[in-house]
Amino acid sequence: MVSYADAMENKGVEKERADGLESIVRSLKKFISDFDTLYNAVIKYKSYSKVTKDQVMKYFKD
Repeated sequence: MVSYADAMENKGVEKERADGLESIVRSLKKFISDFDTLYNAVIKYKSYSKVTKDQVMKYFKD
């Protein structure tokens, strides 16, 4: 069973991960205009190796 504290900690970790993904995508977008090339660059990071194209596209199209 997951405690409330554990749930809140997990939520914080996911928020940090999403913020990090957004930062990486926005930074790389300045140098890589092709989505597939950018996606492949993002998933080379161990922490983001399992993100989906939809997750990356969310920040790429902004």
